[in-house]
Amino acid sequence: MKIKALFVAPYAAMKNLIEECRYEENEIDLDIKIGNLQEGVVLAKKAEAQGYDVIISRGGTAKLIGEAVGIPVIDVHVSGYDMLRVFTLANDLPRKKAIVGFPTITLGAKAIIDLLDIPIDIFTIDDESETEPLLSRLKQEGYQLIIGDVVTFETASRLGLLGILLQSGREAIFDSFKEAKMVARWMLNNKLEIERLKALLHVTAKDFMLLSHNGDIVYEQWTTFHSRPIKEIPLILDTNQDDASGKEIIYIKDNNGETLKLIKTKITTTESLYLFCQFSHLKINSASEESMKVNVLASPLIIHQSEAMNTCLAMIDRCLFHTRFILHGKRGTEKELIAQYIHYHKTHGNGLFASIKALDLLDMSLEKVDKDIKTIYIHSIDLLDDGLRDELWRKIGSIKGRGITIILGMIELQHSWEMFNDDIIRIYIPSLAERKEDLRELVTSFILHFNQTLGTSAIKMKEDGLALLAKYDWPGNVGELKALLKDAVLTEKGYVIEKELIESLLNQKGSVDAGISSYFLMGTLEDIEKKIIEKVLEEEDYNQTKAAKRLNINRSTLWRKLKG
Repeated sequence: MKIKALFVAPYAAMKNLIEECRYEENEIDLDIKIGNLQEGVVLAKKAEAQGYDVIISRGGTAKLIGEAVGIPVIDVHVSGYDMLRVFTLANDLPRKKAIVGFPTITLGAKAIIDLLDIPIDIFTIDDESETEPLLSRLKQEGYQLIIGDVVTFETASRLGLLGILLQSGREAIFDSFKEAKMVARWMLNNKLEIERLKALLHVTAKDFMLLSHNGDIVYEQWTTFHSRPIKEIPLILDTNQDDASGKEIIYIKDNNGETLKLIKTKITTTESLYLFCQFSHLKINSASEESMKVNVLASPLIIHQSEAMNTCLAMIDRCLFHTRFILHGKRGTEKELIAQYIHYHKTHGNGLFASIKALDLLDMSLEKVDKDIKTIYIHSIDLLDDGLRDELWRKIGSIKGRGITIILGMIELQHSWEMFNDDIIRIYIPSLAERKEDLRELVTSFILHFNQTLGTSAIKMKEDGLALLAKYDWPGNVGELKALLKDAVLTEKGYVIEKELIESLLNQKGSVDAGISSYFLMGTLEDIEKKIIEKVLEEEDYNQTKAAKRLNINRSTLWRKLKG
């Protein structure tokens, strides 16, 4: 297979010499065009678009072409033989002589001139724009003969000086052919290797991007996706975990808001760092989706100005290497938010968080738990009777060793030996009454939340309103505070929540049960009975023994009615 090359000759006389040399070269399919500087660049760009393997040119033209195209450019050098020929000719002319050119010419010329003691002065330029001012000065200083490349020769002729063009001879032409063949073969071998690697990637990796360290896309391939699924490249450059393996799994949203699984692998070469990013759709099993609430979590905001909450979080941070936790505390203390905190700080976001009712977990096959789920939060355990609680513990035990963290949310610790196993961490979640120092920041965060999610206008609460909130006991804890603030921001049409509105909402709590009767009378007799049982359970802090005694039924009947 012949190498397809374009020779851009910067002057016409060079073309004749190239034509003579080409017939002695059998491995190059050579085209020859004449074009100096920018004319040569235009010819080179066209050749690149037409699939040429290599371009050959000389001097400043070769330099400009090399900056403009992405294929190899060979610079035909001015050899020592070429310089000797010109200097021998110039030496016979009794005029004040100078050689003007770029360092690539003048450095070699100086060595020959010094060696042979030829009376020619040397002047070096770094840019072609320096040529005319320099030659004008040399003319004023009495120089009459100027030796140089095409630009120097043409400028000297225009200024009335005798110009001699430094031409490349046969030796330099054949050297350029040799270099072109070597570079083209090397490029061809690299191209074949790249094609083999691309074919291999097509088989082994479906959807991926290869990014440079600054986020430039080096290569991408999409098989199951119709197009690039994300817009924001910086989003996937962020690395939360410096894994020793160089691999990290995260979950992100695509352009349509759907969750994708992204596996990022660091690839280090001799000189560069790359990021190999594999994308896949995240498909939660439909069976688990019916009973499990599965989420991709960011780091949850936990307000902890109070000593009670700081103690709680410090305990969690010390025990993150454990895989089984019990969160116990009163209703409304946001146990699920604390469970999310544990999940995020254990996994750094590299896994899914699922929450499920205890009863639903009992009815669910563990084979339906997706491998991407790293934390399961189990709630509503207080509704189980003793027998079902024992079954739940057996179910939890069967999950052990699967790399899943189990977090149980309870109102109070039941008297069961499993609760006090050595491998279980028990975390008490303080009530709002125990963390009143957090009240101000909680109020601000909830107002901000509703402002951004509901478009409410209120952005602040008056100090006397905050003082009223601080005096209240908050039996429903943070959940009750959030509900009251939602009512407040939906009622308030201005920017500031006044004390009078807070006072009114707190006063309403005394008569909130007055309107419950209509709700309880909706539905069948069985529905009404179930609602009453659930209300009594709530009032008794989900203590089944107390609830059954108050309803004058046994615990088995209580459970059967709830289950039915």
